[in-house]
Order: sequence, then structure tokens, then C-alpha cells
Amino acid sequence: MTDPRIRLLVVDDSNFVRIALRKMLEPAADIEIVGEARNGAEALRLSRKLKPHVVAMDLNMPIMDGIESVQAIAAEKGPPCIMVSNETSEGAAATIRALETGAVDFVCKNSSFITFDMASIERQLTEKVRHWGRWRMAQTGECAADPGPAPAVAAMPESLPQPRPAVRGHRPDLVVVGVSTGGPVALVELLGTLGPLPCPLVVAQHMPASFTAGFAASLARSLGRPVGEGADGDTLDPAAVTILRGGSDWTVRRSISGRFTLHAADPAGAIYHPSADRLFRSAAEAAESPVAVILTGMGDDGSAGSSAFSERRFPVLVQDPATCAVDGMPRAAIRAGTATEVLPVASIARKLNALFTLS
Repeated sequence: MTDPRIRLLVVDDSNFVRIALRKMLEPAADIEIVGEARNGAEALRLSRKLKPHVVAMDLNMPIMDGIESVQAIAAEKGPPCIMVSNETSEGAAATIRALETGAVDFVCKNSSFITFDMASIERQLTEKVRHWGRWRMAQTGECAADPGPAPAVAAMPESLPQPRPAVRGHRPDLVVVGVSTGGPVALVELLGTLGPLPCPLVVAQHMPASFTAGFAASLARSLGRPVGEGADGDTLDPAAVTILRGGSDWTVRRSISGRFTLHAADPAGAIYHPSADRLFRSAAEAAESPVAVILTGMGDDGSAGSSAFSERRFPVLVQDPATCAVDGMPRAAIRAGTATEVLPVASIARKLNALFTLS
């Protein structure tokens, strides 16, 4: 017996966008658009009536906007909402708020439909609707396979390799973090649990270039600690968190003075940007006792780069897949045999705090 089709509700006040999204998803035989809404209030009503597996939600709409609607749907434990956001500073700020208050993911559309990148949006939207649709169907018992998070912390499946030992007794001089889907929530938990930073902490969060400055500012406000977007040539502040600028790849180097500096890299060859693989490889070369952290995310970014840590027996702390919004990145690192410890996010922060206190 085959799994039922994924039911999708499309929400946008633009008739053009609703038609465009329908055209994009028509080739996917496993996805059925069961309804369309023109504002957040209609979305809430149709979500209750049609019981879709996923909602593709616009941000700026009359009567009730996307953020309000997402919050209401999440409060009712309704279907996961994917934000379809304009790639502008305003769209970025609103999307980040939505991710912090209940949305599970986002897809960017250009604000000018003259440059509406249909192929890129179609690929991203189809992939994400499938993932979250199957996750929701597993929750409701409509299919057997569950590609998403479990409701509670579970032991690592026996089919995955056990964590390898790391060199002990080394106080970190650099922490590098790779994260994607689910990152805004996971990073708030990680950074909020961390004590004062004695070394730079650099984050590769998969986001467009227009999103990361606003994301850094949002983290700084919510955490009350220095968080900023890094730029080419920056000297990394040991007391601050640096969010890599989206859409590009970055490496770290150690300067003559012994400080770490940030440098733009050719993004060729990577699927996800900023690339955690590129960041990790450079950190393993530049630092004397770095720590890599791999958190929730779709794909396998970070697993190849963490092999450079594995070769030198540096720690690689990986989020327990059972606690992830999307467990692709952590599972890839565990399968690659590069993980030294597999922990929930708060335990990763406590582990880092313990390492920072070593003499």
C-alpha cells in the first residue's frame, strides 16, 4: 500500500504567487494542493477544516499576517508552516521572527517577479514540503516512515557508528558551528546556555545573504551578548559570536599576531552556503585546539569538513538526532564516524563550558 499524498495549503494574498506555486508543485505526484488562502485568517480557518500536512505561508497579508497565523496554527499543534519570504531586509527580519515563533522552515522568493527564480524555488519548496509533509504524516499515523524529530530524547540507533574518542584536556581556542533548518531555535538554546566566551565562536547557518545580518542582530537582542555578522578580513573577537554572511563561503586563518581572521572563499563546489565543510577544514588547520559543533539541519554539510577534526582527534560535538528539527546533518556526521559525542543542545553547551574551564 502506498502512502497517501501530502496535502498542502498555499497562503498568499497575490493571485499570481498562488498560481506560480501551484504550477511549481504540479509535477510532484506525491503532493496535492488542497486549498488556497488569501490571508492568515483564511489560512487558520482552512487549516482547521482541510487538515493539510503542510502550509506554505506568505508573510505580509491583510487582516492577519503570516506571523500571527503561524503562531495561531502552532498553538493548536497544527501542520508545520513553511514561510515563503521576500529576500529583502524586511522579509528577512519577518522570516526570522516567524522561525522563532513557530515556523519550521522558509523558502525565498525575489521581491521582483521579473527575476522570480522558478527553478530554484521549485526545487527548494518541493524538497521541504516533502520532508515536513512526511514528518506530519508520521505524526498523525498516515505513513510508517518518520524522517523528522522524535518527541523525546532517544538513544542513538544501533545502526549508526558509536562516537570516537577525542583528545582530552585541551582548552578550545576556536569553536565552529554548522547548522541549517531549525537553527534559529537551536542557536538560541546553545548560546543562551553557554557562559562567557574565552575564544571566538563562528557559526555557519545556511541562509541567504540578506538574512544573516538581521539574524545576528536578533540573536544579540534575545541573548544580550555580542553577536555580529562577519565580513572579509575581520579579526574575530574572542568574546563575541560571529555569524557568517549568507550566500557565500568563509574560512578562518591565524594572523601573525595569533588572532583569528575571517576570509571570503570561492563558493564553487558547495551546495549549501555558508559551507560548514569549508569553515571546519580551515579551523582544523588554523587552530591549535578547535571544537566543531554540528546541529540540526537538512543535508550533510559538516560531515566532510569534520573529517579534518577526526584526523587530528579534535572534538566534534553533534546534536542528538532525536532532538533535531531535521536530523540530516547530525546523522551524516555520525555515519561518517567523525562525532566524538552525541548530545542534546543544552548538553553540548555544558560540555563546551566544561572545556573552557580547563587550564
